Amino acid sequence: MGLCRKVTPLLLSVYGASAAAQACTVDAPTNSDGAAIVLSQIGWEVSGPMQATLHTRSAEAQPWVLRDASGAEVASGLTVPRAFDDAAGAPGHIISVPQSIEAGDGFTLESCGETSRTFSVSKAPYRTLSEDAVHYFYLNRAGVPLFEEHMRGPAWARNAGHTSEKVTCFSGRDKWGTRWPKCDHTLDVTGGWYDAGDFGKYVVNGGIAVWSLQNAAERLRYRTDERSTAWGDGRLLIPESNNEISDILDEARIGMEFLLSMQVPSGAKVAVARGQQEDGKKLRVKTIDGGGLAHHKVHEKKWLTLPLLPENAREPRFLAPPSTAATLNLAAAAAQCARLWKGIDNGFAERCLTAATSAYEAAKANPEILAYNNLDGGGPYDDKDLSDEFAWAAMELFATTGDRSYVSGLSETPGRTWLQRNGNGSLRDTYWGGVDLLPIITIATLTDVFSEQDRERAKLVLTGVGRRYLAQGEASIYDLPFPADGFNWGSAGAIADRGIVLAAAYDVSGDEAFRNGAVAALDMLLGRNVLDQSFVAGYGERAPRFFHHRFWAAGADPKFPEGPPGAMSGGPNGKPADDKAREVFATGCAPMACWIDDHNSYSMNEVAINWNAALAWLAIYLDTTPPNSIERVED
Repeated sequence: MGLCRKVTPLLLSVYGASAAAQACTVDAPTNSDGAAIVLSQIGWEVSGPMQATLHTRSAEAQPWVLRDASGAEVASGLTVPRAFDDAAGAPGHIISVPQSIEAGDGFTLESCGETSRTFSVSKAPYRTLSEDAVHYFYLNRAGVPLFEEHMRGPAWARNAGHTSEKVTCFSGRDKWGTRWPKCDHTLDVTGGWYDAGDFGKYVVNGGIAVWSLQNAAERLRYRTDERSTAWGDGRLLIPESNNEISDILDEARIGMEFLLSMQVPSGAKVAVARGQQEDGKKLRVKTIDGGGLAHHKVHEKKWLTLPLLPENAREPRFLAPPSTAATLNLAAAAAQCARLWKGIDNGFAERCLTAATSAYEAAKANPEILAYNNLDGGGPYDDKDLSDEFAWAAMELFATTGDRSYVSGLSETPGRTWLQRNGNGSLRDTYWGGVDLLPIITIATLTDVFSEQDRERAKLVLTGVGRRYLAQGEASIYDLPFPADGFNWGSAGAIADRGIVLAAAYDVSGDEAFRNGAVAALDMLLGRNVLDQSFVAGYGERAPRFFHHRFWAAGADPKFPEGPPGAMSGGPNGKPADDKAREVFATGCAPMACWIDDHNSYSMNEVAINWNAALAWLAIYLDTTPPNSIERVED
């Protein structure tokens, strides 16, 4: 990008010759062909944090100017240099507009002789994004046709696949040589959502996705202003719209129905692998009464090629053996479901509660039935530490029933031991195998269920973790509350999940820094990054198009559609794990720069329901919780 152009006379008059004379070179790190000035490609929020990044190695602060569509100056200042950012592989400068700017289009930022692309300032920049991020789930429904009338365009309409999915257990030899016997039951698991770029459906990943959507709906019930009804009925283009039920709950129910269908019937016998066993070796299998447990997943015996429409995927499918992790995911999401649907559909609420209680009892009786990467054709979701899942399920059941027996193993006061044990800032980031923070968010959300003492502990944990995230943002040239070593498979989802925690910390504290951190997380996902790349389809001038996906497969065959608006890529992965990514980045890359928009790269450019659920939660939150909307409570 070369040397900067000469600083304008206006800047000279404001900042003097010494600032203007400072040499300023703009560039972007290796593997980036983006702009020198980057910000969220959907623009800024009125009264929200208005920040951008200048890619420069210059050590001195540089003048910047914000101009409106007419070219008139509306704000100006000096950049704030930041040291080398390990994630970006370069230093950079922060541009921060200190005052509120009125809504409008056609704004540009100028600094170091460069001009940003035009962008908008809006009162509700996240509204459409929140809708599309939830609508993503409709577009991944299994077992039903998708009609043009329920989407933004005809490209994503398709016939139904897996319309009568009645399956039994995997039997025969797995890829490690273990022989699995047949089981005595068949389940009808028709429906639900396809998990990611494949046609597999997984209870572990489904559990956290359903919980995230349900929690987004639940927290709105505790709002006391007009925003509490902002996500009622009719927001989405889905068949269930206009049924007088929140569209978020309608869509979450699709995933919840699938989870319920994966539960082993009472008295059914099933083979399981109990206890920690060695990866890659034959497993020791025992047949037990599996009633109440949940099968881990359902998919084909071999990975399917792409592109492929669901209606053409006719390979036999099977139920993977049950796992304790899947059973606890079912228990947690179903307990949450029971209290959300009570008074709306009492029959469904009771069905959820019955499933939750039986699943939790089955998990307690079988605390270490683990999943392994021993089956081909689908992801393993193999979690070896289930202490967090047990606490999560127990807390959701207590929150719904008020029965202290669910939390008596945690402490006499609900959540106390759990909070104390994890309140030192060492909790794992949220993902399908690490749900440490979910019960804490539940405590903070349900202000009329948990005691003031427990909610205070939840506040201390959330703000403590949130401050740790914000401290990492201070070392980022994008204010990103995320570490350089966090850019692994699914980093975009991990960043959105951090945004959820920061938003929850804002809820309990009113400290605007936490909301600003959540905005910074979403800004990165929408283009404020080293690649000048939005990772959400349909959002930004540089958005992903060619996902690793069986039927959004334009990269493999232009007769297939590109990814729909609101679908989020897995994001940068500093440890490329597929052949295409390893080829492209054979000479290495900065962690945030390790990404390609290529259908062959499943380790960088796949989609997944848990990632999109986090994006949906965050966009819904920011849309319904404007800046300075929560009274600050001193810690």
